Amino acid sequence: MKDISEILTIGLPFCVFKIVTGLHLNSPILTGLGILDTAINLGNLLTLLLKHRRYLPVCTLTGFTEWILRKRPLEVEKRMDLGNSIDMALALVLVAAMVGFGRIGSLPADHILAWNVAVVLNVLGAGLSRLNHSVRQLNT
Repeated sequence: MKDISEILTIGLPFCVFKIVTGLHLNSPILTGLGILDTAINLGNLLTLLLKHRRYLPVCTLTGFTEWILRKRPLEVEKRMDLGNSIDMALALVLVAAMVGFGRIGSLPADHILAWNVAVVLNVLGAGLSRLNHSVRQLNT
């Protein structure tokens, strides 16, 4: 259930941030990255529901980072964590830039709706994840 929650509250919202920002900035690379990540997240969601495990990396940057560092003597988890961190930093920089430069209001209505839903899911996911972590700490 945790992995499904992460896809719904982190993975897919980050895809929206990349796609909407990419479309707004006319950046095919950013838009394409968001589309690839959407396919990865939907694929992982499907395999989690059917097979109870992921078959794909969390996102494109995680897979790319793992591939780049594959010959380094690092544990797979560390390579994946670096890729996840790069992806998170990118998504949050995009959000900060769009908000900080006042660009949200210039988006088309359907993009604003997608953006707002993504922000709500992402914020709720972060808050609930933190609360869940704290409650689990009470039992240790």
